[in-house]
This record gives sequence, structure tokens and C-alpha cells, in this order.
Amino acid sequence: MGAPAGDTLSRTPADTAANHRDSLLLPADTSLFPTDTARLGHGGLLFPADTGSCGPDVGWRDTTAQAVFGSESVAAAPGAIVPRPSDALIENAVFQGFVLLLAATYGTLLYRNLSDVRMLIGRISRDTASGQRLAEEPGSSGFSRFLNITAAIGMLFMGVMVVKYGDALIPQRLVAMLPHGAVLAMSLLATAACTAVAAFQLLATRLIGALTLSQPFTAHIVLLKRTYFALAVIVSSPALLLFALCPPGRGGVWFTVIVAELTITALLYFRETLNLFLSKKVSILHWFLYLCTVEIFPISLLWLLAVR
Repeated sequence: MGAPAGDTLSRTPADTAANHRDSLLLPADTSLFPTDTARLGHGGLLFPADTGSCGPDVGWRDTTAQAVFGSESVAAAPGAIVPRPSDALIENAVFQGFVLLLAATYGTLLYRNLSDVRMLIGRISRDTASGQRLAEEPGSSGFSRFLNITAAIGMLFMGVMVVKYGDALIPQRLVAMLPHGAVLAMSLLATAACTAVAAFQLLATRLIGALTLSQPFTAHIVLLKRTYFALAVIVSSPALLLFALCPPGRGGVWFTVIVAELTITALLYFRETLNLFLSKKVSILHWFLYLCTVEIFPISLLWLLAVR
């Protein structure tokens, strides 16, 4: 007949420590196991010390937080979840609202000036095919106003593109610190810079015409530039709007579409200006100097200032 259950339970920690010292790394000194809390049973399981049975009906003693953490402990209030500030300029609510307002303005322009849009495309395709250069027609003040409004929308779109790529130029720590109004101000400041470049180009062209006594010739150049810039705004604005509202790192397809549209428009403009110079019997060297001095130099200077 075996020993009582109580004796078996009390000898279990020492026997287990002796038999499994090498595998479980348990010390042989059983004083490390408090006798008033628990005993180590078969298989390395902890059983309550105040029971003499190892059966399935063994119960566990409930306790309270004060007994575990002390009578002076208090429950901490759950912390509020603070939303992480956005690291992208385009995720600014004020800026996105401005982009949507600009989209509505563009849609209104197409709706109210659809005939002018058809005239614009028709004049470019007709005059290009016939070899004639664009010239201002009598009584075309409405069409001139359409070109001015389209140019203003295009300048605002340029400011939007600057903010779109501002993440690559501005450190992230400064982006998180910018208030909502500062992002919109940055877009308008970029628009003002682009407008200043366009004003410089117009002033330089007019000045060249005044010095060389060729105002009609320079007027044709200015009209060509206004017309093709309006064409670029009309064809690229839908893709530009979608690209501006895309999350950071996305919208590569729309960017490719924008680049393709602007490249085609620029090539058409350069070809038309070259044909204009040749039709007036002006050498290609003067055309190249015009492009470098009036068209390319101000834009490259503004880009270098923005990067630095």
C-alpha cells in the first residue's frame, strides 16, 4: 500500500528537482519554492499549496488589483488616440479643397466657353496644316479673354504641381510643422513665381520687338505662346487634377500622361515658332537664341532657385 497523498505531494518538489536537475536546470534546494503558495507537481505543473489533491477539481484563489499592486495603486485612465500628423503636403485638407475648387473652375470654363475651345483646336489644326501662322483676328476680344482665363488657371495648376513635389524638396520635420494655411500659401507663392517668369518673358519679347522695330513679328510670337499654353492647360488639366489628389508615391500613370501631353504641346509650339522665323526670313540662329534667352533661361533659373 502506497504512501499518503499528502506525503507524495510534499516530496514532489525535491524529487523533481533531483531527477530533472540537468534537463530543467532546477536547483536542488527546495527552499526556493515557497511552501505557503504552491508545490511543483508531476510534469512541472503548479498546484495550489492548500489542497492535498492533484485532481481536476482543484480551484484557484481569486485576488484583487490592490492585493497585487498595493493599496495605494489607482487605475489609470486610457489614453486618447492622437491621430498621426500627415507627412505629405498634398494630404492637407485646405489644399485639397483648393484643388477641388480649381477643378470646378476648370469645368465651368469648358461649359461656358466650349465654342472657344473648339475654335482654339480648329485654329491650331487648320493653320498648322495650311502653313499659315496664327494672327489676331478683328473682334476677337472674347477669344482673347478666354486665353487670359485659361492662362490664369494654368498658373494655379503650376502652383499645385509645386506643392505636389514639395515633399521631395522640404524636410519631413518641416512638413509636419506647417499649418494648413501655409500649404495653400506655398501653392499661391509658386503661382506668383510662375506668373513673374511669364511676365518677364512677355516683357523681354516686347522689348526685343521695340528695339528691332518688329512689333508685328513679336506680336505673332506672343499670340503663339498664349495659344499653345491654353492648349496645354485644356488637354492636361484632367490628368493633372487626378495626379494632384493621388496619395504620395502613387499616380505614376497620370504623371506619364501629363508629361506626354506637355511634351507634344511643347514640340508643336517650337515647330510653329521655327516656321514663323523661317517665314519671316529670320535665321535659325536667332530662333535658337530666342529660345535660350526668353523661354529656357528664366525657367531654368527659377528651378535652380527652388532646388537650392
